[in-house]
Parts: sequence; structure tokens; C-alpha cells
Amino acid sequence: MRIWTMVMVTALAAGHAAASAQTGEPGYSAPRADFAALDRNHDGFISRVEANADREIARRFAQFDADRDGRLSQEEYVRAKEDVEKQLLRDAVLTARVKAALLAEKGIPSFSIAVDSYEGRVQLSGFVASPDLVSKAGRVTATVSGVRSVDNNIAVR
Repeated sequence: MRIWTMVMVTALAAGHAAASAQTGEPGYSAPRADFAALDRNHDGFISRVEANADREIARRFAQFDADRDGRLSQEEYVRAKEDVEKQLLRDAVLTARVKAALLAEKGIPSFSIAVDSYEGRVQLSGFVASPDLVSKAGRVTATVSGVRSVDNNIAVR
């Protein structure tokens, strides 16, 4: 489990470093490729409409628009992408913690249970043999640090 977490951390860090690299003349920073792809009208900003192409950026556009001008500059966009990457990492770590807790709990068929998390909300799905196991998996998940809520969709088969 720790190896998986380290692989995720390394991959995200490498992706962040590569995306943050600047090229070009001194004092000039070419737009990031992902920024340029969203900036459909090439005005150097991402509007709310343009942001719709990136679900996470669109969802929290107002939060990322620091100067409240209704558009994201490249600097605001970079901070937004960093925030999104950090949230993805937190979600991956939380998912790993929940999986580890389910695996450690005797009697829970943890390999039959899928775990997804998003901003502290954890969704469990899969099949188990009894309603007691459904409840137990939900209780174990709720005790994991960082879990805000549990959506237990485990079914009895």
C-alpha cells in the first residue's frame, strides 16, 4: 500500500515539475500547453465558458478567480491546477487509507469492495455475503481519518 502511495506521489510530482517548466527567452514564459488549449480565443485568459472544457477548473472557477474579474490569468490557472493536483493526491491517499482499513478488518472481503473518494466523501461499492458486512464496511470506513461522509452502495449477493 505504501509503495502504491509513493508511486502516485512521484508521478504527480513529476507531472507538476514538467508542467511548471518554463521555456523561451529570459523574462518570457510561453503559455502552458494546457492553458493555451483552454484559451480558445487566444486572449491570454480563460473565461468561464472556456473553463467548461476542464471539469475541475469549471466547478471551482469562482474560487480560482482571485482578482474576481470573471476570467483566469495564466498565474491563476497555474495555482488552480496545482490545487486540483493536490486534491487528487489527497483523494488517492484517502482511498488508500480506506482500502488499508478494510483490508485490516477481519471478516470484510475487501477485494470485493471498490473505494472511490472525492474531497473527503467516500463511496463504497461491490458485493458482500450479508447485510452485517455492508454495515461493518461502512462503519470501518467512517473511522478513517479524513473521511467526511460515506456513501455505502455495497449490495448483498
